[in-house]
Amino acid sequence: MSITSNAFGRVTLTGQDAKEFKSQVRRGRASTASRHAVSEGVKLAKQLGKRGSVTIKLTKPASR
Repeated sequence: MSITSNAFGRVTLTGQDAKEFKSQVRRGRASTASRHAVSEGVKLAKQLGKRGSVTIKLTKPASR
């Protein structure tokens, strides 16, 4: 059984759902979008550590 808890409640996974979740956690691969988000977050964290503030530049999303 797997349990995820937070300040607002919890979710309990049992049976096949729990097996699939554990398998995904162990063997899952990060998506390209998640890798990009982590690398950008690391840059912001380093900037915050050096300067004590973070600069964020907003741009329009690319059109499809």
